[in-house]
Amino acid sequence: MTERITFTRSSRDGPAIPRPRPSAENLLRIQRIRWNEDLLVIAAAGEIDLATAGRLDHALRGRLPAATVLDLSEVGFLGVAGLRVIESAAARARAEHRTTGVVADTRPVLRLLHLFATETQIPVYRRLDHAILEVPSR
Repeated sequence: MTERITFTRSSRDGPAIPRPRPSAENLLRIQRIRWNEDLLVIAAAGEIDLATAGRLDHALRGRLPAATVLDLSEVGFLGVAGLRVIESAAARARAEHRTTGVVADTRPVLRLLHLFATETQIPVYRRLDHAILEVPSR
């Protein structure tokens, strides 16, 4: 499989200079933080789009505790592929009688969550400390 190379112009309009696309690991960083026995915080930083949504999906699968908080406060872009991963994880959690919550405070993320009315299915918080207090007790 070949990697697609994007081209940029130099400042003097010389020949195009190839620039490799950053890897998914560089575009999205995910950290799993076991807050306590019943609560897991999954913190994401970067961009969640078609190229990186699989990494988020992987982090939201497997054995999860009774409550999971997805912290997107460091996410600068959320695409529909990422939103589908979040909604699927929340649906699995409901089916398994677990609770989930999302923390978001950046405009691009909040806008997409609002456009798709995600807050009607998954509680959305502006601050992590509020989510940590409320999600386990739901």
